[in-house]
Amino acid sequence: MLKGISPLVATVLLIAITMTLAGIVAFWGSSFVRTTLPTENQTQTMQACVGGSIKLISQSYNSTTNVLSLTFYNDGPQKLTLTNITFIYSDRAETKEINSEISPAQVLIKTIDNVASNYNSFLVSTNCPNIYVKYP
Repeated sequence: MLKGISPLVATVLLIAITMTLAGIVAFWGSSFVRTTLPTENQTQTMQACVGGSIKLISQSYNSTTNVLSLTFYNDGPQKLTLTNITFIYSDRAETKEINSEISPAQVLIKTIDNVASNYNSFLVSTNCPNIYVKYP
Protein backbone atom coordinates (compact mmCIF):
# COMPACT_ATOMS: atom_id res chain seq x y z
CA MET A 1 0.00 0.00 0.00
CA LEU A 2 1.24 3.47 -0.94
CA LYS A 3 1.06 6.30 1.46
CA GLY A 4 0.66 9.95 0.34
CA ILE A 5 2.22 12.99 1.93
CA SER A 6 0.61 14.26 5.06
CA PRO A 7 -1.82 17.18 4.85
CA LEU A 8 0.54 19.33 6.92
CA VAL A 9 3.48 18.81 4.52
CA ALA A 10 1.20 19.43 1.52
CA THR A 11 -0.01 22.70 3.04
CA VAL A 12 3.54 23.87 3.76
CA LEU A 13 4.59 23.01 0.17
CA LEU A 14 1.62 24.90 -1.31
CA ILE A 15 2.40 27.96 0.81
CA ALA A 16 6.10 27.83 -0.19
CA ILE A 17 5.26 27.55 -3.90
CA THR A 18 2.73 30.38 -3.65
CA MET A 19 5.18 32.69 -1.85
CA THR A 20 7.90 31.93 -4.42
CA LEU A 21 5.59 32.77 -7.32
CA ALA A 22 4.42 35.94 -5.55
CA GLY A 23 8.05 37.02 -5.09
CA ILE A 24 8.82 36.45 -8.78
CA VAL A 25 5.75 38.42 -9.89
CA ALA A 26 6.54 41.26 -7.44
CA PHE A 27 10.13 41.49 -8.67
CA TRP A 28 9.03 41.54 -12.32
CA GLY A 29 6.26 44.07 -11.61
CA SER A 30 8.54 46.50 -9.79
CA SER A 31 11.15 46.45 -12.57
CA PHE A 32 8.39 46.84 -15.19
CA VAL A 33 6.94 49.90 -13.43
CA ARG A 34 10.40 51.43 -12.93
CA THR A 35 11.26 51.19 -16.63
CA THR A 36 7.92 52.23 -18.15
CA LEU A 37 6.77 55.09 -15.93
CA PRO A 38 8.28 58.54 -16.61
CA THR A 39 10.75 59.93 -14.08
CA GLU A 40 9.96 62.99 -12.01
CA ASN A 41 11.91 65.27 -14.38
CA GLN A 42 10.10 63.83 -17.41
CA THR A 43 6.75 64.38 -15.70
CA GLN A 44 7.62 68.00 -14.87
CA THR A 45 8.74 68.60 -18.47
CA MET A 46 5.55 67.08 -19.83
CA GLN A 47 3.42 69.25 -17.51
CA ALA A 48 5.39 72.38 -18.46
CA CYS A 49 4.84 71.63 -22.14
CA VAL A 50 1.06 71.11 -22.03
CA GLY A 51 -0.64 73.33 -24.59
CA GLY A 52 2.63 74.45 -26.15
CA SER A 53 2.71 75.21 -29.84
CA ILE A 54 5.06 76.78 -32.32
CA LYS A 55 4.52 77.59 -35.99
CA LEU A 56 6.87 78.17 -38.88
CA ILE A 57 5.60 81.37 -40.51
CA SER A 58 8.13 81.57 -43.31
CA GLN A 59 11.35 80.13 -44.59
CA SER A 60 13.69 81.34 -47.29
CA TYR A 61 16.97 80.01 -48.60
CA ASN A 62 19.71 82.16 -50.11
CA SER A 63 21.68 79.92 -52.49
CA THR A 64 24.45 82.51 -52.87
CA THR A 65 25.32 82.61 -49.15
CA ASN A 66 23.92 79.16 -48.20
CA VAL A 67 21.88 80.75 -45.42
CA LEU A 68 18.43 79.53 -44.40
CA SER A 69 16.22 82.15 -42.76
CA LEU A 70 13.32 80.91 -40.61
CA THR A 71 10.53 82.88 -38.92
CA PHE A 72 8.72 81.25 -35.99
CA TYR A 73 5.69 82.23 -33.93
CA ASN A 74 5.03 80.85 -30.44
CA ASP A 75 1.25 80.55 -30.17
CA GLY A 76 1.36 78.53 -26.93
CA PRO A 77 1.14 79.70 -23.31
CA GLN A 78 4.78 79.08 -22.27
CA LYS A 79 8.31 79.96 -23.27
CA LEU A 80 9.98 77.42 -25.56
CA THR A 81 13.60 76.83 -26.47
CA LEU A 82 14.41 75.88 -30.04
CA THR A 83 17.21 73.38 -29.45
CA ASN A 84 18.37 72.19 -32.87
CA ILE A 85 17.50 71.72 -36.51
CA THR A 86 18.01 68.47 -38.42
CA PHE A 87 18.31 68.60 -42.20
CA ILE A 88 17.31 65.47 -44.09
CA TYR A 89 19.21 64.85 -47.32
CA SER A 90 18.76 61.94 -49.69
CA ASP A 91 21.93 60.28 -48.38
CA ARG A 92 22.36 61.65 -44.84
CA ALA A 93 21.03 63.78 -41.99
CA GLU A 94 22.81 66.77 -40.45
CA THR A 95 21.97 68.43 -37.13
CA LYS A 96 22.87 71.97 -36.11
CA GLU A 97 22.31 73.63 -32.74
CA ILE A 98 19.96 76.61 -32.48
CA ASN A 99 19.48 77.24 -28.72
CA SER A 100 17.11 80.21 -29.02
CA GLU A 101 14.23 81.03 -26.67
CA ILE A 102 10.86 82.26 -27.85
CA SER A 103 8.26 83.62 -25.46
CA PRO A 104 4.49 83.27 -25.89
CA ALA A 105 3.07 85.45 -28.69
CA GLN A 106 6.60 86.30 -29.83
CA VAL A 107 8.06 86.12 -33.34
CA LEU A 108 11.62 84.82 -33.71
CA ILE A 109 13.73 85.12 -36.85
CA LYS A 110 16.58 82.64 -36.95
CA THR A 111 19.26 82.26 -39.62
CA ILE A 112 21.18 79.05 -40.15
CA ASP A 113 24.56 79.32 -41.88
CA ASN A 114 26.32 76.79 -44.11
CA VAL A 115 23.25 74.87 -45.23
CA ALA A 116 23.65 72.75 -48.34
CA SER A 117 20.94 73.52 -50.88
CA ASN A 118 19.88 69.94 -51.59
CA TYR A 119 18.02 69.21 -48.33
CA ASN A 120 14.69 67.42 -48.71
CA SER A 121 13.18 68.52 -45.41
CA PHE A 122 14.10 69.74 -41.95
CA LEU A 123 12.88 69.28 -38.39
CA VAL A 124 13.23 71.93 -35.69
CA SER A 125 13.22 70.47 -32.18
CA THR A 126 12.31 72.24 -28.94
CA ASN A 127 12.88 71.55 -25.26
CA CYS A 128 9.42 69.92 -25.25
CA PRO A 129 9.61 66.44 -26.82
CA ASN A 130 6.19 66.63 -28.51
CA ILE A 131 6.53 70.18 -29.83
CA TYR A 132 8.49 70.55 -33.06
CA VAL A 133 8.27 72.02 -36.55
CA LYS A 134 8.67 69.87 -39.64
CA TYR A 135 9.09 71.29 -43.14
CA PRO A 136 7.59 70.41 -45.53
